[in-house]
Amino acid sequence: MGFSAAGAISRRRLARGMVAALIGSLAIALPWPRRGEALADLGVLIQHRASAERIGRRYLATLPPETDRLWLRMMSRTLDQALQIGPHEPAQAARLLRQGIDEDFRRADTVLVDGWVLAVTEARFCAVIALS
Repeated sequence: MGFSAAGAISRRRLARGMVAALIGSLAIALPWPRRGEALADLGVLIQHRASAERIGRRYLATLPPETDRLWLRMMSRTLDQALQIGPHEPAQAARLLRQGIDEDFRRADTVLVDGWVLAVTEARFCAVIALS
């Protein structure tokens, strides 16, 4: 499961597991807006909104003050696609986010937030939640 010889889990693997669980809740989160209805509150996409908001606020503090949801979505095609299809196909949205996060780690497209190494996609997803 990614344990070292000493029995400890790496911070990267722990962070990925935590975010995977957070994003995995997309598939089971309720209630989902009906088709054609705008997502008024992205917090319904996750189980632990307070944690996502906290991460998102800390990530946003590293960005220019004018950063908004549109900019975050434009900077991440995967995030934008996942948020577009989330209300209609939550399982597919969760898969897209997981794939985007895995791809970010493979490319070393990461950010440091409070000592945690996060994939840019997951940091931006949390920022979108914080801005909602």
